[in-house]
Amino acid sequence: MLTKNKKIVLVFFIFVVILSIMQFTVLQIIGYDGYLHIKAADIIKQEGFIEDFPWAKHTILSDSYADIQIFFRILLIPFTFFGLEIGAKAAAVLFGAVCFTVFYWFLAENKIRYSFFWSLVYLFTAESLMYRFLFTRSMPIAVVLLILTIYFLQKRKYLFLGIVSFAYVLLYSGFVFQLFIIFLYLALENVFSKRLDYKILLYSLGGTVLGLIINPYFPNNIFMLYTQIFKVNLIANLYNAEWKPWPFFEFMKNNLMVLFYFVISIVFLVKHKKITKNKIFYLLLALFFLVFTLKSRRMQEYLIPFSVLMVVFILKEFIKDLDKNKFYNLLKTGTIIFIVFLMTFNFYLLRKDITNNSFLYNYDDCAEWMKENIPESSLVFINAYTFPYLFFKNSGLRYTHGVDLTYSYLYNPEEFEMYMNILTGKAKGEDDFIIKDYAPDYLFVGKVKQDVKLFEYIVKNKENYKIEFEDGWCAVLKVV
Repeated sequence: MLTKNKKIVLVFFIFVVILSIMQFTVLQIIGYDGYLHIKAADIIKQEGFIEDFPWAKHTILSDSYADIQIFFRILLIPFTFFGLEIGAKAAAVLFGAVCFTVFYWFLAENKIRYSFFWSLVYLFTAESLMYRFLFTRSMPIAVVLLILTIYFLQKRKYLFLGIVSFAYVLLYSGFVFQLFIIFLYLALENVFSKRLDYKILLYSLGGTVLGLIINPYFPNNIFMLYTQIFKVNLIANLYNAEWKPWPFFEFMKNNLMVLFYFVISIVFLVKHKKITKNKIFYLLLALFFLVFTLKSRRMQEYLIPFSVLMVVFILKEFIKDLDKNKFYNLLKTGTIIFIVFLMTFNFYLLRKDITNNSFLYNYDDCAEWMKENIPESSLVFINAYTFPYLFFKNSGLRYTHGVDLTYSYLYNPEEFEMYMNILTGKAKGEDDFIIKDYAPDYLFVGKVKQDVKLFEYIVKNKENYKIEFEDGWCAVLKVV
């Protein structure tokens, strides 16, 4: 029989294999963000912390820069030694495997039966989440830190709680979710146990404050976090698809299993009328992230793990005695068939998503030409979606937009409005606003639907540009 530690290692290995099969469906980095993150980590490895960010010229980053994900960049540095593309993909696999393994460990520590099954449920609940686990992003580590936060709250591990709070601030602006979890836990403890453990507040808030101050970007990181949380995240859904809510039917399709978890949980609570602090805690957390997911599809990353935790802890007694049920064998067989079907169906959808969204590497020839022929520090006008890849291929140039469209909006709202008009074909007037507003040295344009209106605008003002390089996927033009 396997020991506890050997089970954890085995679970980690299984998730490495599953995520590797998903990740290496293609050889290139999946998504957009991974190109930016791994390149930033490589620059830090070679040159130290990035003090200025000249690469996205017409954004607020060019005026005042602070890396609010510095801990994540540091975690990525070891992976840069394997080559940036392979390193980014390996990091996504390992961070994801750590996330699911910690989820399994947390369930096992709380005496939840069939912990591995529930960890698989977490992964296969929605194809949209499976796809996001292929991105080289801080999300898996953020979920790990939230789970560790709950564990250290339960065990009264004050110092470790402070350390997690410290790490979270350096990892990601979503540390506010951790603070919400801590305050919710304390509030429920006060209601159910009539006690308030001030040490929890002292160590968690202390760790957060230290993370803000013991920071290579202090005090700029404070202002950047404020901008990110209150100006970018609250209004970015005007421009960034991942911050927008799903249309109703898209929401239902991507969260059907989650809604099923809510129905089961509420039915059990009503039927058994056994309310405990733990059950209410996970129910409220799941509801909190459900509300956020209704506002922004990106919050599904937190909704799914906490909805699984909700159903697991509410059904804990039922799951514990499941093998005593006369229909146990039937339930066991049905569950295995269900998880295999869910996995197969979502893998099919996943392959389509990967195929439809992995195209940036087709710009490689244009990017290589730019690297060999355009003088360093030249300004290149781009559609912002191309920034991560062009920055990844050539950090010797400056680009007009990038990282987050809202950063460009905050930099100059009027200029940004015209920029969006150019990209959507709504720009009016005789002036060439690309030259008037940006005075670029070169233009990069892709031959995909995102760039159709930009290409038409360039053709309209073709006397101002000369094609320097072109292939079937993209073109590089010089301003004349």
